[in-house]
Amino acid sequence: MTLKEMHFAEITNERARALYEKLEKACTERDGACDEATLTLIADAAQAEQMKELLQSDIRERGIGKEYSNYRQKYYRPNESVKELRAVMDQQRRILKELRLTPASRNAEIARYDDGFSEF
Repeated sequence: MTLKEMHFAEITNERARALYEKLEKACTERDGACDEATLTLIADAAQAEQMKELLQSDIRERGIGKEYSNYRQKYYRPNESVKELRAVMDQQRRILKELRLTPASRNAEIARYDDGFSEF
């Protein structure tokens, strides 16, 4: 069983699988091939996408929070999925940055290699 097959055994969401394929293609085009560490990061990003889908579904179903009351007092309880969704999205951005697939990380890579001294 290949590493990709092992990852796909855990990744069941179609959008997450499509993201895995896109990221693998982007990394292969950039570097020529994907090593095991890169594929593991890609799988982490795809699993984050899968978790994101579940959290978004929960937020659509239950809303961002609910007002409760106990006789005289009223209080608002936020849906914990909102906080978790933000954390998953931040983690996904960090993974994409590590893979150098965000616009900022690509620009940083170009600036690192083109420092202007080669023409001096």
